[in-house]
Amino acid sequence: MSFNCTLVLCFLFGCTSGLLDGLQEHTIEARFQILTQEINKLQQTVAALQKQVDSQNATQTMPIAFTASLQNTITNMGSHQQIVFDYVITNIGNAYSPSHGHFTAPIRGVYAFFVMITDIPGHSASIQLLKNGQWIGHALANGSSQDGNLYVTSTLPVVVQLQKGDEVWVQNEGSFSTVEELDGGSWSSFSGHLVAAN
Repeated sequence: MSFNCTLVLCFLFGCTSGLLDGLQEHTIEARFQILTQEINKLQQTVAALQKQVDSQNATQTMPIAFTASLQNTITNMGSHQQIVFDYVITNIGNAYSPSHGHFTAPIRGVYAFFVMITDIPGHSASIQLLKNGQWIGHALANGSSQDGNLYVTSTLPVVVQLQKGDEVWVQNEGSFSTVEELDGGSWSSFSGHLVAAN
């Protein structure tokens, strides 16, 4: 009798032990799968946050600023003639092109632009500042006939929102005298810089 009880007890112990081991293994596998899913979610979150940080660092470490002036006087300017400020003083970010006079926004943001124009005595100088061909400002330097040999200088400040790839340039307006002339020798200039990326 005791022998049979011992066998039964051993059999039950062995079965229970195997069942418990099976449950523990199942629990461990389930926990492992849950932890694996959580790790994957955390890795995706870290990757998304890293992308945001990299984007912010790119805009913070990429200053954009330029100043270019006009070296040679432009005489007999045509109506709506684009003005190329050919002497580049500063061009951080290489967004201004001295070959065609356009500034191309490398990133989306708020930009400030400044245009200074000086006329030739006896002639007016009038300009428009354009964004993708649309008017965003103008300036006029126009001395009277009583001014004699006096030069007149006018400035234009503009703050504008630009998208990446937008272009800004200066052209003659051609509305204030039959012959408009723009003084060179760096008396006329075009400048701009990024105020804030957004």
